[in-house]
Formats: sequence, C-alpha cells, structure tokens
Amino acid sequence: MDKWPQCALFSQALKNGFSLCQNATEELEFTYLDERVKRNTKACLIISVELEVGHFLYIFTNVNTVGHDKVAQSAMIKIYLQQVVFAFFNFNRLDDQSNKSVLLLDNLTQLSILFKELASEWFWRTDSEMTFVSVNNIESEDNTYAQLFLNNKIASIITHKEQQNIDKWQRFSKMVEDCEDFNNFEFEVNASQRLWVSLNGKSQFDELGHFIGYLGIAKDITLSKEREVALESARLKAEDASKTKSKFLTVMSHEIRTPMNAIMGVIELLLDTKLTVEQRQWLDYANSSADILYGLITDVLDFSKIESGTILLVNKPLNVKLLIENIVGQLHIIEDSDDIIFSISIDDQVPTFIMGDEFRLGQILFNIIGNAFKYTRSGSISLRVYIENAQLNFEVKDSGVGIAQKDLALIFQPFRQVNDGINRKDEGVGLGLSISKNLIELMDGTIDVQTQLGLGSTFSIAIPFDTALESEVENVSSQNCSTLSVLVAEDNRTNQLLIKAFLEKLNHKVTIANDGAEAIEFMKLKNFDLILMDIMMPTMDGLTATQFIRNELLSDIPIFALTANAATDDKASCFKVGMNKVLTKPIKFETLKASLSGL
Repeated sequence: MDKWPQCALFSQALKNGFSLCQNATEELEFTYLDERVKRNTKACLIISVELEVGHFLYIFTNVNTVGHDKVAQSAMIKIYLQQVVFAFFNFNRLDDQSNKSVLLLDNLTQLSILFKELASEWFWRTDSEMTFVSVNNIESEDNTYAQLFLNNKIASIITHKEQQNIDKWQRFSKMVEDCEDFNNFEFEVNASQRLWVSLNGKSQFDELGHFIGYLGIAKDITLSKEREVALESARLKAEDASKTKSKFLTVMSHEIRTPMNAIMGVIELLLDTKLTVEQRQWLDYANSSADILYGLITDVLDFSKIESGTILLVNKPLNVKLLIENIVGQLHIIEDSDDIIFSISIDDQVPTFIMGDEFRLGQILFNIIGNAFKYTRSGSISLRVYIENAQLNFEVKDSGVGIAQKDLALIFQPFRQVNDGINRKDEGVGLGLSISKNLIELMDGTIDVQTQLGLGSTFSIAIPFDTALESEVENVSSQNCSTLSVLVAEDNRTNQLLIKAFLEKLNHKVTIANDGAEAIEFMKLKNFDLILMDIMMPTMDGLTATQFIRNELLSDIPIFALTANAATDDKASCFKVGMNKVLTKPIKFETLKASLSGL
C-alpha cells in the first residue's frame, strides 16, 4: 500500500505525543497489515516526533506496557528518535545521489567508448622532453595512435617529406623551447597508411613552476588533407587545361589571322582601284564575308579573354555620331534589304565626343543591331540614342519574330541561340549577346530586353559616360601623319606586299626585312622612323630582335608589333621587351593609318 491509514490510534499519538495499544490487531490502522505480521504484533507503543519537515510516528511492537508513559515522554528518547529521522533522510539522500552518480558514470563510460570509436580527436600528454607518455589515457598496444606515439618524440615519427620542411620544424622547436602553447600544428605521420595529425597543446607546470610537458588534444585530419590534395590536383588540372586552351587559341589566332590579313588587305587594295560596277559589287560581297569571318574569329577570342578576366578597356575620346554612322554603313552593306526600314534618332543632348572604348562600344552596337537584322525579315528596325539619368542610352527596336519567354534566360549565355530554323537569316557561334553583355557590365552599364513572340524585341543599353574635354578632342584631331621611313620585318610574302602597299598609299618609304636578324642588319646600315615587327618569324623572332635593338643597339626607335596572337599575355610580352604598340592582324588600312598618327 502507498500510505498507512490514519485512524484514532495514530491521531491520539499525534495529539498527545504517544499512544499505547494493548492488542494491535484490534486497531483499524493494523487491519491492513499482512496476517503473518499481525500474528507477531502484540502490544504497541506509538511515539510522535515533530520536525520542521513534518510529523513522524515510531511504532514499537511487543513492548512492556509498564512505565510506557515515562518512556514516551523522555526527552532523551525524543532526541534519539529525531536523530534517527535525520539519519534516515540523509541515508535516502545519499542513496539517491549514489544512484545518480552511478548513472552519470555509466553514461560517461558509454560516451567515452563512443568517442573513442567515432571521434577523430584524442588526448595526449608528453614529458618535459616532448616524449609522449600518455595517448588517449590508455597504454594499450592495440591502439593505433598509442602504437605510433607512446614513448616516441614527434621527430621520430614524421615522414621523410616532413623532415625536409626545416623552417617549419625549427619554428615548432622554438615554441616548445619557450614553453608556448600551440594550436592546429599539422604534420604527416610515418605510418603504414597515410596519416595526418593536427595537435593542440598547452604547456604544463608543477607547483614550483617547472615545465613538466604538454597536455593536449590531437585530431586525425587525414580525410581533410586528402580532400585538399584532390582539390589542388583538380585546380592544377584546370589550370593546365586553361593554359592548353590559351595556347591553342594563340596558335589558331596566328594561323587564321595571318591569311585573313592578306585576304582583307588585298580586298581593300582592290576596292581602291578602278573597277566596273559588277567587279565592285563582287568585291563588296567578298569584303562583307571576310568581315563576318573576322567577326566570328574575334568573338571566340574575345570570349576567351572575358572568361579569363584579361580583357581591358581603353578610355579615349570617341565620336558617337561617327561611330554609329560607320556601324550602320557596315550593316547596310551586309543586310541590304528593301523590305526593312531602318531609322536612327539621336537626341540633341547627346554630346558629339565622349570618353570610352570606341572599338568595344562599336562591337556592342554591331552585335545588337546586327541581331535585329538577323531576326527581322521585313518591317522596321530603329536605333534611338539619348541621355537619361546621366547615362548614355541606346535603344534598338525591331518588328521581327520576337523571343519566347522560355528563351529569355538563354540569349545571354555563351554558345546558346534561339533556334527557330526559319526566320533566322544568318548563322553564328552564339557569342555575340554574351560578349556584349559582359562588355557592358565591364563598362558598369546594364542591358535589358523587352520582347513579345511574333511582335518583335527592344534591347535597351545604359552606359555611364563622361563628355570628352575640348583639349582632349583637339589633341586627337591634331595628330597628323608625315612621311616616314618604315622598316617592315615580316616573313610572309603576301603580308609584305600588303603592308608595303598600305604604307606607300600613305606616302611612306618602306624597307622589307624577312626576319628579325635581317631587320637588325638594316638598322645598323640605315636610320628609320618606325619599325613594324612581326612576332613569329624564322631565324630570329620579333621579340628577340626588339630586345637586341633596345639593349645592344640602344635605339629608342618606335617599334610596333604585328601579331596574329590577340591574347593579353602575348601583348604583355611585346610591351615587356620594349615595343611601343601592338597591331593585331588582320590589319586594315584605316587601323594602320590611325596607329601612325602623331609620328
């Protein structure tokens, strides 16, 4: 039973301090006892003890009833019984604490076992000589860490590769010598299987302040180190792949641009001769096709430079209206159609000259307007140029096929095209919009498109700009080209004739050298105003020849590189050896003319 019932006998004891029962089995309180207990229970003396925590009843069975009242009222017996109660409570409390301690110890034991089985951390201790005297608080020979570390010093268990890292271990020895604490000290252990360990150690001292060793935690970092090695290997492979790609693009750039230079140059020269209407028409077609091919090559190379983050923007005065006229002129030749009405609107607030990269801005507009022509078979295309929010805005609107909403997320991705197979008039590599978007963002600008399938599209470009100062414009405009004596170092016969024709058309005197060594010999015999130096030539390349001219001949003559390698690293190599300017093939007449301005 949970509680002994309180009836008249117990109530009397609580009231008077004691009560006597001659025959306990007749009392109601005792009727609940087991029969065997009741048979052995005769006269009972019940004494009440009052404490702060409550009343307590002591039941003495089979007592002598003579003098019971004196016994029950004795002060000594009361004190004794109080002490018994106190002892009883203390015993219960201690028993409860003991049970809790046993349970806690059991939990700690289980956690310790689990920690040893699963955790990669373990405890260690060394003596003052840095010899490991305790590992994981056990000295069991079947423990891997104990086998490797116990009774050994770190220097005796590290790999040969670790031993070669002298600076690292000298620094560690200095820390130990100075009794300094250390954290995350990593090293590779000479074990049967690869094992990396990281130590955290705290110096220990005795009561007299003498250094007695280190106490710390070690962590197995093998898995993280293996991941580091894998990531580093992947990074190196990615870098090698990138270098291989760059090298491939460099070679292909040279191999493609060199004949392209000759083709485009010869076409330019032919267009400057007396031609019949039919001949000029065919040459215009050839020139347009060459420009398209050159544009595709440029797109691929530009994308590579954007991808590697090596593309650079120039900032010089440019004529906005003239730039637009030139782009529109090119597009009219390529996209000559009576079915499309093309209109241009330039607000009066747009300045004639702004600061910026004329080539890159022209490339952006050519791509965006060119796309409008590609996707518009008939109808209208308009270009509006205006100033808004201190930005130069270009809005290209067409009435073409439009773009489906599902394709909007793709149009600015590289090598992705909206492929309807019917309405698109020209093919490309799918880089124009991606390159344009990246160039616009490099200019801190934005591009947005509003479109509806079947009704057309509107591309909006906003670019921050600064108006060119009058002095800067005058400086550009005043650069004129006088007659020069030019040494051309070029091994390709066709390119020799082409560059010579361009220069003579500008009334310059030309001397041809077939390689770098021959150019040096000409330099020793004659004075020149300028050298146009090809980079890749037999016998002696252009970079080596330029170094000789600068370092041995001590000449500061302007040297312009002629290169089919358009990568930034190749251009940097040219400037490093002392070249003044880099002209990228294929070289057009106007480009060459502009580069000679001011000489």
